[in-house]
This record gives sequence, structure tokens and C-alpha cells, in this order.
Amino acid sequence: MYKDLADAVESLKDKGFDHTYELGNNGITCKELDVEYSTEDLKIVETHSFDQGTDPGSESTVYAIESKKGVKGMLIISYGMYVDPGKAKLIDRLLKDQS
Repeated sequence: MYKDLADAVESLKDKGFDHTYELGNNGITCKELDVEYSTEDLKIVETHSFDQGTDPGSESTVYAIESKKGVKGMLIISYGMYVDPGKAKLIDRLLKDQS
């Protein structure tokens, strides 16, 4: 188990998850490669959630993700009152596609 988000990110980088995934409008993009993936093209390898204190905006989850073509990266999602509902649905689809 990791002590905090920074510890998880460093460890996952050491495991080869060195790309950055971001939530797009219709899919998940790899920032460095400028490629957008559908949720069906991605697999969650590891998930780690963190709550850094009493501030509801400090909750976050890091997803270690690998594409079908072998691109490994991380998607970090912060939770709280400011979460975009459209992007939350995208995460729900990604999680559903893992079953």
C-alpha cells in the first residue's frame, strides 16, 4: 500500500506507467501521444484511492491503465463537489468495461 498519491505515482512510474491519461469529451486521451482511446481499448491494471484529510476536495484515485497496444499510463481523478458529471460517466464506463 502506498502512503500517499505522490508515493503511488512514483512507484507506478517505476513499473512503466509513464504516460499521462486524461479524461476527454468522448474518451480517454494519452497526453504525450495525442491519442484518444475508447474505454473498451483500455484495461485498469491497478487502482489506488487516497483521502488526504478532512477537505472533501482532497480525495483522489490513481488508475494504472494499459491500452490494448501496450501503452501504460496513469489517470488521476480528484473527487469532490466540482466533478464534471460527463467525465464521471466516462469513468463509470471505463470501470464497467473491466467486468
